[in-house]
This record gives sequence, C-alpha cells and structure tokens, in this order.
Amino acid sequence: MIENNILFREVLGNFATGVAIVTTKCDDCYYGLTINSFTSVSLNPMLIQINIAKHTTSHEYISESGRFVVNILAEDQKLISTIFAGAPPAERFQHVTTSESSGGCPVIDGSLAFIEVVVTERYDAGDHTIFLGEVVEMQTLRDEARPLMYFRGKYVRMENEERS
Repeated sequence: MIENNILFREVLGNFATGVAIVTTKCDDCYYGLTINSFTSVSLNPMLIQINIAKHTTSHEYISESGRFVVNILAEDQKLISTIFAGAPPAERFQHVTTSESSGGCPVIDGSLAFIEVVVTERYDAGDHTIFLGEVVEMQTLRDEARPLMYFRGKYVRMENEERS
C-alpha cells in the first residue's frame, strides 16, 4: 500500500474540478465549507454524494440536520470559495448574502446553481464520511456565468466553452 499523502494530493490535483460550497442549517445557524468534489449517483431516484472530512464543523452539522445544499460557484466567486475553505466557521457567512432553500438551508447569492439534498445514507470512508442524498430542490441561477475551476492547487479559467 502506498503511504505518501503528499504524492497522493499531487497526483489527484491533475484532475480539474469545479468548486462548490456545501451549506446546511442547524439550530437556526448556518454552516458551510468549500468542496471540489460531489458526484451525481443516480437519475432515478435523483441522488448525489458528497465526501466531508470528519474533523470539520460542517460534518457535525450536516450529520445532525440531515440535509444540505450544494452551491455550484461561478468564476467570480473565488474569494467566497477561499473564505469558506479557510476562515473560522463563525465568520464565513459574514462575507456572503444568502436566501434559503425550501428546506431552510442557505443558498449563496451569485452561485451558478444549487441542489438541495436530504441525506439518505452515510458511509464511513477513512477520515471522511460519504453522505448520499436524494435531491429535493434544484435550480440554475446564472446561465451566463462561467464555473469556478480548480486544477493543480490553483483556481484556473476556462479558456473557451464548447457546447454540443
């Protein structure tokens, strides 16, 4: 078994990803963190999964609330992504404006789209938990904006966009 975490992160950094912020509401407070991975699992029923480190505050509150929103970020939301990745949890929502999903989770204004999910399963996965959930609400918010992208440890611009 390979046990080189630095090399592992370096190799995985070669996979370009979009950037999102996962948010939840618990005890009338908002919680959230930046992620660069979530996965569509099934179309029928509509299921997605996120993988959250167990040591994060958001992990605890996603577990407790049983629902979350994936806010898919636009290219002009790099600062918000950085704040949600590194600022103390209590300060993160001071830097954004939000509305609420039908289930009460924060939706970050200016995001490309959001997906609200009710957690249906949790799986232990090393230092993370895989949260599998059913989509209960979703909406595209900005058609004209480009996505925020991450590659090799940095934010990158999408040079051109091909549509088929």
